[in-house]
Amino acid sequence: MKLAPPERGRCSVVTQAVFFHPVFVLLVMSNIGATVTPWMLFFQQSAFVDKGLTPADIRHGRLDTALGAVLAAVAAIATVIATTPLFLHHVDASNFQGADFAQALVPFVGNLGATLFAIGIFEAGLVAALTISLSSAYAYGEVTGRPHSMNSSLREGWPFYAVLVAAAGIAAALVLIPNAPLVFIVLIVNVIATLAMPPAIVFLLLLVNDREIMGEHANRGLTNFFGVTVTILLALAGIIFGITTVFPHLLGS
Repeated sequence: MKLAPPERGRCSVVTQAVFFHPVFVLLVMSNIGATVTPWMLFFQQSAFVDKGLTPADIRHGRLDTALGAVLAAVAAIATVIATTPLFLHHVDASNFQGADFAQALVPFVGNLGATLFAIGIFEAGLVAALTISLSSAYAYGEVTGRPHSMNSSLREGWPFYAVLVAAAGIAAALVLIPNAPLVFIVLIVNVIATLAMPPAIVFLLLLVNDREIMGEHANRGLTNFFGVTVTILLALAGIIFGITTVFPHLLGS
């Protein structure tokens, strides 16, 4: 059955209202920030140097990056699929914190399934805590000119290790604050990452297109196209987020 024009128009308005609702935009921005992160740029280049890799290792580095991206996507999809029993049984997860998801899954997937889910989430958090803390320590070392390598001795690189431990410790302390709004904190942190990404990519593109520095490894047309496209999309997402935050009803939400 075809919808009458008024109903079709009403459906369009409802769809627009949902897409530009501040909460929906916040969730989209947070998901982007959890995937495209500025700290990963700093971590990857610093880790490349720390490992003592050379231009001859670029091909293997690209394969490693591609494999990591695929595995991360598979893990994210698996996490979503694993929580589908909660949605199928209309479980309200809006106020879930910490291990609530795993505990709520027990009646539907059993203790083993819930335990595997909890281990997966713990492992993902552990990897994120290590890499983000390490990228902070790398950035500190590069800005201050102090030794910043995992191969440095404790005596030589103590400032680097101090920043590494402090970053992880502050994050752990924040998580342990009673009744802390952890979900909101995660969402906001990822939104900040999305907003910080466009300028980071712009400076990265300027660097990788400098043939005096990069030589034969300078960016080419297709790579620049993807880089510029991602930057524009991220900037547009940030603009929409700003509009829906300051003027929540301007876009029909």
